[in-house]
Amino acid sequence: MIPIRPDRVVEEFLRVVPNARSVLDDLAASHPERYGAWQEGKVDDMLEFFLQAFTRPILLPLLREDSPSPKDEAAIRACFEYVEGVALGDDYLQSSLHFGIVEQFMEGEEMIRRAYRHSLPATRAEIVSLIEEYPETFRSLRAEF
Repeated sequence: MIPIRPDRVVEEFLRVVPNARSVLDDLAASHPERYGAWQEGKVDDMLEFFLQAFTRPILLPLLREDSPSPKDEAAIRACFEYVEGVALGDDYLQSSLHFGIVEQFMEGEEMIRRAYRHSLPATRAEIVSLIEEYPETFRSLRAEF
């Protein structure tokens, strides 16, 4: 896996993540002054980009499915390939990854299990690290990971 550089976050998002183009187009159409530059690959706030364009509209809905279809399983794999590239990126991307993607898995134990199951090594380490930050809430999961 190759690390994603900050200047390639949008390009890789569009290349790797299924339905990324439609999500980005919808955001830019609904709030052009706020998100229009994203279509040109210009992101001044990675955390907001991950939350608004990736985690909430794409990744979390896929992980919420009890029995994902083969198509959805492929989409989840693609999403985690993207997340892994971000996890291998610079400190700014890693910080944004932590708050904009991994912390969103703390929605519940099943979400964490699903994210962990699909994650790749660097992302998996982030998930385990986050679980350690919540010792009481997710104590039962610590033994699984």
